[in-house]
Amino acid sequence: MRPSLHLRKVLQALGLWALLGAGPLSPLLWAQAEGAGEGEGDSLDVAAVGFRGNRKVEDDAIRVNIRTAPGITLTQETLREDVRAIWAMGFFDDVQVETARGPKGLVVTFVIKEKPSIRKIYISGHDEIGLSKINEILDIKREEILDLAKVKKNSGKIRDLYIERGFYMADVSYEVKPQDKGQVDVYFRVQENTKVDVRRITFVGNQHASDRDLRGVMLTREGDLFSLLTSSGTYREDAFQRDLLLIQSWYWDRGFVDVKIGEPLMELSQDKKSLFITIPIEEGTRYELGTVNIVGELIAPRDAYLKLISVKPGQLFNRSQLTQDMQTIMDTFKNEGYAYVNVTPLTDKDEASRRVNLTFDVQRGEKVFVERINIRGNSKTRDKVIRREMRIVEGEEFSQSALDLSKRRVTALGFFERADMATARGTSDDRMEINVEVAERQTGAFQIGAGFSSVENFIAQAQISQNNLFGRGQMLTLQAQLSSIRRLFLLQFQDPYFLDTRWTFGFNLFNQQRFFFSFFRESVGGSLTWGYLLHDDVRLLLTYTLEQVGVRTSTRGSLFFSGLRDPIPNGSLANLLRSGLTSSWRVTMHHDTRDNRLFTTRGWFNTLSAEFADPAFFSENTFTRYEAATRFFYPIWGPFVLRTKLEAGLITSRNPQGVPITERYFVGGIFDIRGYSPRSLGPRIRAPNTQSPDAALSSFRVGGNLQLIGNLELEFPIVPKVGIKGVMFVDAGNAFNTESQYCALRPPDVHPSADPCNVIFPLNSLRTSWGFGFRWFSPIGPLRFEWGIPFYRVSSAERPVVFEFTIGNFF
Repeated sequence: MRPSLHLRKVLQALGLWALLGAGPLSPLLWAQAEGAGEGEGDSLDVAAVGFRGNRKVEDDAIRVNIRTAPGITLTQETLREDVRAIWAMGFFDDVQVETARGPKGLVVTFVIKEKPSIRKIYISGHDEIGLSKINEILDIKREEILDLAKVKKNSGKIRDLYIERGFYMADVSYEVKPQDKGQVDVYFRVQENTKVDVRRITFVGNQHASDRDLRGVMLTREGDLFSLLTSSGTYREDAFQRDLLLIQSWYWDRGFVDVKIGEPLMELSQDKKSLFITIPIEEGTRYELGTVNIVGELIAPRDAYLKLISVKPGQLFNRSQLTQDMQTIMDTFKNEGYAYVNVTPLTDKDEASRRVNLTFDVQRGEKVFVERINIRGNSKTRDKVIRREMRIVEGEEFSQSALDLSKRRVTALGFFERADMATARGTSDDRMEINVEVAERQTGAFQIGAGFSSVENFIAQAQISQNNLFGRGQMLTLQAQLSSIRRLFLLQFQDPYFLDTRWTFGFNLFNQQRFFFSFFRESVGGSLTWGYLLHDDVRLLLTYTLEQVGVRTSTRGSLFFSGLRDPIPNGSLANLLRSGLTSSWRVTMHHDTRDNRLFTTRGWFNTLSAEFADPAFFSENTFTRYEAATRFFYPIWGPFVLRTKLEAGLITSRNPQGVPITERYFVGGIFDIRGYSPRSLGPRIRAPNTQSPDAALSSFRVGGNLQLIGNLELEFPIVPKVGIKGVMFVDAGNAFNTESQYCALRPPDVHPSADPCNVIFPLNSLRTSWGFGFRWFSPIGPLRFEWGIPFYRVSSAERPVVFEFTIGNFF
């Protein structure tokens, strides 16, 4: 149907009439007017705008994309842009325009045909990869408007996922089937084919590098006998592309500035199960460094910066070292407030002398000040808990090292899954905002139940703990535990920033009983702790402890313990088992640089303490204890973390009766030297079985007043998503005695590791072991399952393998 005479006049006025028959808008535009007049004075002003044909897309969603609106004068350019804007929304198959004359002006109606929506998505043929894994990468959903380009893209994403898993020959097709009511179903069909293993990697042109050297830097490995157990020989496209960059970087770090890695040749075996890869290499000339200089906007003498540069004239050109030096220079300026400093390495290659002259050009920009620190994501933790760990302050100069330290300290709290810090421009070029984004993790636990442990046999326990009480960063624990070797009731509180100051305050109240083979140690009491943060990583603590200590050698009254009763000393040993009141003061210094208190991968944690119990403090037990411990964590490769711990302790007494047995050291077991029964190592003496004068003498564990313990661990993830890790370890150490009163009670033919007579750390008295295990950070706390194996056994009572499991961290 042809437009009316009035509409032709309108379109001629707009310059659109010629476009109805031909032109860029002809497929999109068809205007029709009904009942229009022919007056020359008809207005081109728009009175109303409407939409027809859109069922799922709201009118307002279209309206915000167009310029045509009541009150404007309709023009060719406006109408053209509106049609294009609606089309660009991607929701429509067709867009037409109708106009009609109304009493107040033109009525413009956009007639729209929507694209179909997706009713269901089907995926078939996915035997090797679970549906949940595929759904994680798809970005099309049910009920959204069909976009064929997006469907095709998702088909490619599924294939890429299969290639990453080693299915190099996988193929993914798609089909769109129309359904009722303007809907379609999308089908993805996967043909997995056989997994492709790398049979051989060959290099061509590598005159200065062996095949072994180049294969050593690659993630892609040749298949071997263990490929069935590991994925070492599986081809993955993303890993192989990184390998090409790693090979190039290997050459760059050894002076080959012009090295080129050619297009790899991929050859499949006839059965399409094996892949043969050939990588061509053009090494080029090897270059040394010529002159090294730094120019630009310097704030210190040039020589001061040259000392920071590790690359020197005459060395082989090393790109990684150059990049590291560039970062060092940038950090130096950033620590002075120049947050936007730019350091450009300028190279001048002299092919004749085979030297590269290097110049670092510094453009420092303006000095930047911190305008604001924004904290987001802390739904529970209060802002002040995060801000007090920040070492960069609003209003001060920006410092990169302070920002890095702030991130480490916030992460080390252990309250967050992650803590990210990013910078953004402030209200002016010399102002910067710091955005802190955290993700809260669960810091509290409530548990009640019973179980079995190889260390403590039957366990019944109840515990309420919160490491971030009310989001204030305080710790509160209420615990009750009963087992065959322990009874514990504990109330513990600690505030590391008491009243929002650098002071620390904490207290403990406890009632406990512990089994030591030779006796039970029973204690009731409490402690008060005050401390002060001397430095970012150094805290000084002062603790006062008051406890009533009792010793019992009979098994009577033990709730779960059963078995043979240990010897009961008398006479000259009665003082060893004495009970009494302990009133002591302990001074402790902590040095803590761990990156995370719960999941440490890097840093140090050192402690040094001295404890004094004396009649001057109304203490019935008299002793002086010195202890030191150092823990070191380091990621040696990827997720593999090396952990070391060294502990030393010495306790002496001015009392001629010696150190009470309740304060002596008993080692062995899952908490110090694995592979041996709990608290089974250390000095032994001969003691009577009963109070009878003619009682037989038996071995009695007396413990030591000196202990030395070393632990070495390698921890690695097994199932990272659920927090399961593996561990391999080596332990060494023992408890020793330096007091002379036990020499007369030395057992005959005693092994040096159990000698009670003035033994001070002979090598043959060390007890050593190795082993393996796994750990799980479960909802009830960290669980440890470990198998310890002694390097040697000194008696038939010692087992060849000791399995233990318990709740709690080791380091």
